[in-house]
Amino acid sequence: MSEWAKSPHHIIASHHEELADDFKLGIDLTLGQLIEARHSPIIQWLSPNAKVKTNRVGGFRSRFKGRGMDFDESRIYQIGDDIRNIDWRVTARTGTTHTKLFKEERERPVFVILDQMPSMFFGTAQVFKSILASRITAQLMWHTLTNGDRFGALLFGEKHHLEMKPSNNRRNCMRLLNRIVESHQQTLLDVFQSNKQPEAKPDFAFADTLKRLKYLAKPGTLIHIISDFNHFDEQSRAHLSKLSQHTDVHCILINDPIEKNLPPAGFYGISNGSQVGLLNTTNNQIRQQYQNAYQAKVEKIKAFALSHKGIFTQVDTNFQQNSLGHQPTVAQPMTQQENPSRGVK
Repeated sequence: MSEWAKSPHHIIASHHEELADDFKLGIDLTLGQLIEARHSPIIQWLSPNAKVKTNRVGGFRSRFKGRGMDFDESRIYQIGDDIRNIDWRVTARTGTTHTKLFKEERERPVFVILDQMPSMFFGTAQVFKSILASRITAQLMWHTLTNGDRFGALLFGEKHHLEMKPSNNRRNCMRLLNRIVESHQQTLLDVFQSNKQPEAKPDFAFADTLKRLKYLAKPGTLIHIISDFNHFDEQSRAHLSKLSQHTDVHCILINDPIEKNLPPAGFYGISNGSQVGLLNTTNNQIRQQYQNAYQAKVEKIKAFALSHKGIFTQVDTNFQQNSLGHQPTVAQPMTQQENPSRGVK
């Protein structure tokens, strides 16, 4: 049994949710915010190549060919093909036996990887990056359930790893939302109210989560990765490359405006919750290097997603966003010289 489901959780209705006296808007996460994402979507993204045709169960048009209802193509007959699917028109036209192939409809598994590392608990605009990522996760969950597909999730942080296998059971999904809130608030407490000095230790949470997903994601799965990608190393890249060979990948980069450009020239006091320092932004060379480093990071994630025929979405804590997706090449019609069978009756 997955860790997320081991202990019972009280499910709170958003309309009756009571906020704590010390609740901080944009920093603290509540279940009501995640329930609200059902009717107040955060992002719009490009659809992957596979299409959802209906809101009924099994409405996903699979990339696999089988005994579905939608004609896909005709190919030369092979031993073992059902003779009832012989395409007699193409057979008569070409003189070679052809058989029809159809698109098979299936429920599509959808996974979300939610980054809850300490670097996500930061923001200088409307919300923390962690709040934005959690609300997008909830939006994707509601969207998946509405389409009749199965939703699963992997949450990872410095001290926790939670997983839920794909399910269309709404009660299970509500439990997941509760766990997202619990782990978010606990990490928030650890980051900002701990008196302990941060321990220097290698970080493999992102790579380990992707490695684990390789055993959970079935062919045809849609994977949404919601993160600031600060921990996206070569090991993570290798795992995700293998995943993208049989799944569709959507990289959602969460960032804050101050990560793109340093604040105006001056001296700023900064803190990580336990240590304090002084930030000098008067050096133009340092400002340019800072901006270049961020652009290089964005281009790396975007190039990876597009080169693997995935989707790249960038969202900041002001809710500004843009999406880019792989555009499949449109086949050009063949001339009569390239298609010898054209015109044969």
